[in-house]
Amino acid sequence: MKKLLLLSILFLATQVFAISELEKLLLKEAVTPEARKTTKNYFAKRAVDYKELAAKYEAISKQTKGGKAAASEENQKKYKDLADQALQESAKYQSEADKL
Repeated sequence: MKKLLLLSILFLATQVFAISELEKLLLKEAVTPEARKTTKNYFAKRAVDYKELAAKYEAISKQTKGGKAAASEENQKKYKDLADQALQESAKYQSEADKL
């Protein structure tokens, strides 16, 4: 179970963190009140998803797996950096949602 969770997290980590062209188009085309509401809900949901992902990375970064200290520190730093990136993305999505 842990391996499956770790693999899924690593898969998510390899995705590029950024607002995609499709999402930019969605923002641009949201002119009616209903479209703006839907777009706002979408961006707010994405922000929550990234916050949850950041919390998972933070939890993984605090786990100790034994082995060499240098490798353990490197792993902790890697997951801490991923958590920070996910929080930045969450802030981007939340700011876009707040603009609508």
